[in-house]
Amino acid sequence: MALALVSPSGDRRFVLPEGTTLVLGRDTTSDLPILDPGVSRRHAELRADGPVIALQDMSSRNGTWLNGQRVGRSQARVGDLISFGPVELAVVEEAAPRAPITAPFALDGAATMVRERAMRSQAEAVEAVAGKRLAQLVSVAQRLGGLARLEVLLSRIVDDAFEAFDADRVAILLVPEGSAPGAELEMRVARDRSGGRLAQSIPRTIANTVAERQVSWLFHDATRDSRVAGESIVAQAVRSALAAPLIGEGRRTLGVLYVDNLRDVNAFNEADLDFLVAYAGIAAAAMEREQSVERLREATRVRENFERYFTPQLAGRIASQQGNVVLGGDRRRVVVLFSDIRGFTEVAESLPPDQMAAQLNEYFAAMVECVFRHNGALDKFIGDALMAYWGAPVSAGDDADRAIRAALDMQSELAKLNARWTAQGRSALHAGIGINSGDAFVGNIGSPRRLEYTLIGDNVNLANRLCSLARGGDVLISDAVRLMMTDPLPLRARPELVPARHQGPPVQVFSVEREMSHQLAATGMYGTPHMAPPGAGQGTTIRPAIKRPASDT
Repeated sequence: MALALVSPSGDRRFVLPEGTTLVLGRDTTSDLPILDPGVSRRHAELRADGPVIALQDMSSRNGTWLNGQRVGRSQARVGDLISFGPVELAVVEEAAPRAPITAPFALDGAATMVRERAMRSQAEAVEAVAGKRLAQLVSVAQRLGGLARLEVLLSRIVDDAFEAFDADRVAILLVPEGSAPGAELEMRVARDRSGGRLAQSIPRTIANTVAERQVSWLFHDATRDSRVAGESIVAQAVRSALAAPLIGEGRRTLGVLYVDNLRDVNAFNEADLDFLVAYAGIAAAAMEREQSVERLREATRVRENFERYFTPQLAGRIASQQGNVVLGGDRRRVVVLFSDIRGFTEVAESLPPDQMAAQLNEYFAAMVECVFRHNGALDKFIGDALMAYWGAPVSAGDDADRAIRAALDMQSELAKLNARWTAQGRSALHAGIGINSGDAFVGNIGSPRRLEYTLIGDNVNLANRLCSLARGGDVLISDAVRLMMTDPLPLRARPELVPARHQGPPVQVFSVEREMSHQLAATGMYGTPHMAPPGAGQGTTIRPAIKRPASDT
């Protein structure tokens, strides 16, 4: 029976020959190499004897563990879990290879000899053909391919470089993503052999030249090399150094992988340079893959954020636009809606906090759905108030009609919520809504660290003041909104309502007659331009489609 050690993910598999003592450790010359910082260079000895594996810890820093218990000397069997520091391997039975076929046989009359050979493990097969360094590259490629975050990936690349070279310092410099050609390299990871961050930057002359020319460099004594022997290299006492560009698809430079030795000249040789070039190629492929995943992840996050404020169709359109989001904006004609719960403070004070929050969340969820149903955009929640708008970043042409229909929908949905809440013994809520139209600043406000796409201007404030005049159940609109309507609706002039602190000409206020609007919708008369509903001439006004210039507010 042959035994093997296999990692849970299956990326590591070591077959243990019967009766052979093997050394497992972080050192690349180990019989069973595991390039993990938590594994000691010579961590443990293993020997397969029949159905058991004899274990001997070699005074490792993080210990050898058998089924969760730290051991010095012990025996493991099939099904046991052995941990070498943080690396866990399971003992499994390796299927015995089939006996080789030694007799020839013919295929279609041809004298073709077929021999069957038991396959070694991948690591053993690669090492037998090309030696330990290629085996190490294959192992690196397998492990880098399984890492899911760029920062973790970069850290692992540095760890592996320390394992592969007699280095005092290792650094990765990257071209900032989205930057113009020739942009300055950005230090992303830089550590010394002790694991500490570098107090000094690595020589920029080397890194910049390697990145710009896309060449790899080997220096036996950088302080004596006329190409790079500047003040920083002399000051840092850089002796031997290796550097290779990280090149992605289309020969695009992603960055530079840098390794140096501050103690010895001739610390690296041509074989080391070849290895670094191959290693940089593997690392660049893994980095480019992860950067693509990060971009996809970021695009998904951006779209999800947009969908919190815009309809899914509009969110997709905005998220697909090229370029970074920047500060600033422009003036646009918009329709702004404010909705506010009347007397909510008293209701909130009568409820436990969790019940108050639950009811408010339920209310907002229904209201936002009404806004989105009529292709509006959510700007923000302000306490128990809600602000929405139409016309930005794109106008649908009938923004006023959509805003009014959304307001009527909101009042209808609130009536349904109140019926259910009352039946449950909960407090009913009543909201007033105000709608205004006009020019406003629309764009990103804030700082580069936190931007908010919002609307600013007196026309926005006027919508808020109309909302403050509205009683529970009211939908109040300004004359500017009335003149933008393309579908007729029953309106009633409200000359007694005067918005406070409004700077400008007097504002005519109208209330949308909700009951009559619902009657029109139910009878199919809603949207017929010149048909007056019952009661016309008795305080109710129907306005057909009226087109005004965009500057008329």
